[in-house]
Amino acid sequence: MRQELIELKQYLIKKGIKREAYAIDTLPRIEGHCIYDAKSHIEVFYFERGVKFQQKTFSDVEDAISYFKAELLSDPFAKS
Repeated sequence: MRQELIELKQYLIKKGIKREAYAIDTLPRIEGHCIYDAKSHIEVFYFERGVKFQQKTFSDVEDAISYFKAELLSDPFAKS
């Protein structure tokens, strides 16, 4: 896993974001916001019932992380 994604995990824990609200470099168990390293690009999407919604791809990991944070932090159900 990229160092930037490891740091993202730590950031979200400090912000008090519910662990079940997101997945980093994997798919969530049920549903949630996802950021996934597809090696040639980074994917950010919302995953629900086996379907990716609002999928965006980024070539720059920092741009992807910024977008992911904005999406997750604006979700009122993600906060503890």
